[in-house]
Amino acid sequence: MKKLFTPPPLLVRPAIDGANPQNGGFFSTLFKIPKRGGGVILLCLLTIISLGILSAQDDSQTTDTAPQEKSSFDDNFLPIPDLPNDLDEEKNDISNNDVNPESQEKAPEEQIIKTIESQETPPDNQIVDTVEKDEASAPDMEVNLPEGPWIIKELAVKGNINIKSKVIIKTSKTKKNETYYKDDINADIERILGLGSIENVSIDISPITDELLFSDIKDTLNYKHPVRLTFMVKEKLMITDILVKGNEKLSAASIKRTMNLAKKDFFDELKAREDIIAITDKYHTKGFIDATTDYEIKIDTAANTCQLSIIVKEGEKSKITDVSIPNVKSFELKKVLKKMKNRPKKVYAPLDLADDLKKIEIFYKNSGFNNFKINSSSVVFNENKSEVFIKIDIEEGLKFTFGDTSFTGNSAYTTKDLQELLEYKKDKFYSDERLQETLRAIQNKYADKGYLRALIKPLKIENKDTGALDINFQIEENSQIYVDHIDVEGNKATKTYVLRREIAQKEGAIFSSSKIRRSQEKIFNLGFIDDVQLAINPSSSPDKVDLVFDIAEGKPGMLTAGAGVSSNEGLVGTLSAQHLNMFGRAQKLSISWQFGARMQDYHVSWTTPWIKDKPISLGGDVYNTRRYRPYMNSLSAYTEKRTGGKISLGPRFEDDKYRLNTSYTFENVKISGVKDEYKTVLTEGTSATSSIYVEFARDTRNNIWDPVSGSRSSIGLELTGGPLRGDVNFYKPNISFSYNHKLFEIDDYPFVLSFANRFGYVARFGSTKSVPVYERYFIGGSETVRGYNSNGQIGPLNGGKVYSVANVEFKFPLARERKRTIVQWAFFFDVGNSWEDFNNVSIRFGTGTTRLKAGADFGIRFTTPAFPIRLDWAYGFNHEPGEQRSDIYFTLGNLF
Repeated sequence: MKKLFTPPPLLVRPAIDGANPQNGGFFSTLFKIPKRGGGVILLCLLTIISLGILSAQDDSQTTDTAPQEKSSFDDNFLPIPDLPNDLDEEKNDISNNDVNPESQEKAPEEQIIKTIESQETPPDNQIVDTVEKDEASAPDMEVNLPEGPWIIKELAVKGNINIKSKVIIKTSKTKKNETYYKDDINADIERILGLGSIENVSIDISPITDELLFSDIKDTLNYKHPVRLTFMVKEKLMITDILVKGNEKLSAASIKRTMNLAKKDFFDELKAREDIIAITDKYHTKGFIDATTDYEIKIDTAANTCQLSIIVKEGEKSKITDVSIPNVKSFELKKVLKKMKNRPKKVYAPLDLADDLKKIEIFYKNSGFNNFKINSSSVVFNENKSEVFIKIDIEEGLKFTFGDTSFTGNSAYTTKDLQELLEYKKDKFYSDERLQETLRAIQNKYADKGYLRALIKPLKIENKDTGALDINFQIEENSQIYVDHIDVEGNKATKTYVLRREIAQKEGAIFSSSKIRRSQEKIFNLGFIDDVQLAINPSSSPDKVDLVFDIAEGKPGMLTAGAGVSSNEGLVGTLSAQHLNMFGRAQKLSISWQFGARMQDYHVSWTTPWIKDKPISLGGDVYNTRRYRPYMNSLSAYTEKRTGGKISLGPRFEDDKYRLNTSYTFENVKISGVKDEYKTVLTEGTSATSSIYVEFARDTRNNIWDPVSGSRSSIGLELTGGPLRGDVNFYKPNISFSYNHKLFEIDDYPFVLSFANRFGYVARFGSTKSVPVYERYFIGGSETVRGYNSNGQIGPLNGGKVYSVANVEFKFPLARERKRTIVQWAFFFDVGNSWEDFNNVSIRFGTGTTRLKAGADFGIRFTTPAFPIRLDWAYGFNHEPGEQRSDIYFTLGNLF
């Protein structure tokens, strides 16, 4: 788009609108001029004022000043020409005096703008300051249009047919009674053209001239002059319908889905050409090699619309009759052909042929054939192109195994250190892929010590007698690189120091690729960051670099509501308000309400990850929960109500790799509504519990919300009562471990295998005679072994004091946004049990009370940090006769 220049002040005449004889105009209001005869009085008054001004000017001029000739206007105006952007501001000013032809010749950059009242739309994307003739004024009277800024008194749009005026005005961001600057002109034009529905636009600025008669006086008062602003637009044609002609093999709907243009869009020739190319490519991928596509439009000038027709000539469909690879000797031909999309009896896809040849090369080079090459390939058609014959000429070469591996030029690392990075083994068939993986591992190893400029070249040494391929890694380490400056960009809501404190790499230190990677993980683990990209820029010193972390912020909070059905809990609903970045300081606040036929939970929590620039988290929770608890064979044997609060403190070490999590909890636990058959073993009443929990954890997960790699292991102890007082005394040691491994990845969609194992034990001490039933382990349900209820289907009917549970999940994304998984599919297998004591522990599967129980099936995950949801269906393999064998679970939170 052409950049427009803002015009200088213009010599204008008063507009008839400003001195409307219907309302008396400015002077009528000021002097109360009567409607009848007002024109005569006004003319007299103007004459007196003009004589006074001329007299004052004569007194102030010297006798040497020559009088200037007065230029005359005709009834036309000229469009403003393009002016250079570097023009001096002084050259843009037009004198308030009359301009004569001689002055125009001496200063050609000074332009007089004339009016053509009959021209409805100015030339494309021009700025027009309209000059209108006031028939009620003296014919020789002239007034200068004051230089901006102006005040917008009236807004209008002309030339629009299918676009509402308010859309154009809203897009321009110009409003009535607001100040309008010269720089706003081009900005408005760019915004309006950005709609994509406007072919060209110009701006008409008309002064409201009754306010301009005292412009000299008002200029001294920094007065903003009122104007009328009109957007003069020319729309693009609106598409009323899209027709597809000549298609037989592909439906019109399929063709339209390929297009960017759609009905009620505004026609754009460039987009139309892109659609034609896309449709033609679609036909080619379907095997119609001779297919051609074009378009035509039928215009309705009055309505400014068009009908778009796509004209298709399909031709014959081409199928592959034969693929000939005559020099294949080491494999069956069908094994090689399976690597191709273009194989016999398939539709010929010319766009895939290059990929097919690359896949054959990769297959051979990963199977030991280091010298494999493709000499040529050819495609032959029959007369009507319905049959395709492909011929590929290859040379297999010799098949090699990996031989000896050596390193030269290495001093930063020993040969033994580098040998540990090898992704291949001696005497195994040579694989180009394994060699490249090894090369990347060595490069990352060197980058971790700042050797960013290290050159590593694998030299292959063929031994044709033994068939071995020796590898010599020739290393040129070069100097280490240091980090000069670290900047953070892209953050808007988050304060910069909040992100900088998560960066493990320090300024002035040696560049470390592992610390950079860990910094990205820590920033991403804040929960409200969608992406973290790193830019490495040269610094002023040759041995230093600058780092820029480019942040893409996500939604820090949300208000969510959900509902689900669970076999154990029945209908379950949730209402939650989450914010992961309060005040831009990464503080987390959560208010949630879960409700259902058998539960009612209220929970408020707050956490800050840092205390006074120290990596120590501080949090608080208050909650009120009421649940119908299972016991023996009943799902609702009694009601348990817990009301309490928790304060937590958690220092972190070595860039969050190690954590010490501590907390203190005080709560009242009320047992009520015990069924009559259980009153002999369950006692109603309220107990106060006071407990502390200490856990030491090692966490290397790349993403705490949805890990793809890494592990977490922990050992913890909960102590209740004793020196902490309270009504009950017990302790609970526990151990947990989880591991995540990416099996493979397809188009940035990782397929992950996750494993978790947990063990726990509870024992009473002091005056407490037995462990309360609400503190025992009831296995079954969404958090332990899915496919079973937690009412005694697993373990002792009154709960166990020892438990062990293992979970395995195979997960892959269904939907991702940037690098974050939004929806995930999972297949899982669970196994576990609880026992009365260690003597009853068994590792055999079966239906007995002490036997391990297993369950499996599938589920779906919504993995957003602010609102993680799991919906699982599970089947239990070791049920007693008569028990329900499957369950549905609706759960908030993550299992791993």
